[in-house]
Amino acid sequence: MSNVLELCGVSYEYSPKTPFATAALRGVDLAFREGGITGVIGHTGSGKSTLVQMLNGLLRPTEGRVLLRGRDIWEKPKEITGVRFRVGLVMQYPEHQLFDATVSADIGFGPRNMGLSPEEIEARVREAAAFVGIGEELFEKSPFDLSGGQRRRVAIAGVIAMRPEVLILDEPSAGLDPRGRREILTGLWEYGKKSGTTVILVSHSMEDMAHYCDDVVVMNNGSVYMTGSVSEVFSRAEELEAIGLDVPEVAKIAARLRRRGIPLSGDLYTVESVKEALLRALRGEAES
Repeated sequence: MSNVLELCGVSYEYSPKTPFATAALRGVDLAFREGGITGVIGHTGSGKSTLVQMLNGLLRPTEGRVLLRGRDIWEKPKEITGVRFRVGLVMQYPEHQLFDATVSADIGFGPRNMGLSPEEIEARVREAAAFVGIGEELFEKSPFDLSGGQRRRVAIAGVIAMRPEVLILDEPSAGLDPRGRREILTGLWEYGKKSGTTVILVSHSMEDMAHYCDDVVVMNNGSVYMTGSVSEVFSRAEELEAIGLDVPEVAKIAARLRRRGIPLSGDLYTVESVKEALLRALRGEAES
């Protein structure tokens, strides 16, 4: 599978050449494969948010290059807006950025700026709303009359409506209750799989990474500390703990059960995988 986005030797410094200069990224080499769902994890200050703002040109590298399908996104700086249509970024608490009079107008803001016809805009609004679970009965309501979870969905739909090749979400479920969190993340997972869009998901939650992602990038002190599949990364628990991160809580429970002699097999990082392993173990005991 080919790579859609690559960072080659990317560094970034805030307030350069001043007493307040701070290195946020240091020589990052990283690739995101097309059609996959990649999680980005790390402590506050590890460089996660700076990293994702590099990917659609909100920030320009101090050093290095960002490649979209092999081309430097800063090759023609005047055309960087076009990159942002292709690489959509949903920042934390995106509902704070809603401003239009109706839900449909807010979702259609990006497509309108792309110069699409009214018919195409309407089609994209309906498609994006359906992906995030916003019914058409809400289209003429003010987004400010909706619940917090619904506003979050509208904001995400506004980026999906541009049909980006890459969809980046920085803590998309922050502040939501468990049900809202599950609905948002499940909808994004289904969107990525059905549309073939490359999804990059930033989160502090190890459980979310294990459940929804194919690959994981671990950031630490502005550098890439570790990359790999979910099972490859979470199997290196001691290394994660060395930088103050952790494996999903359910993985710890599975490890304790194994130490007590329960024969659990497989990659045990989600509730579902541990449940299936327990059922297999019980069936094995019943047959023996």
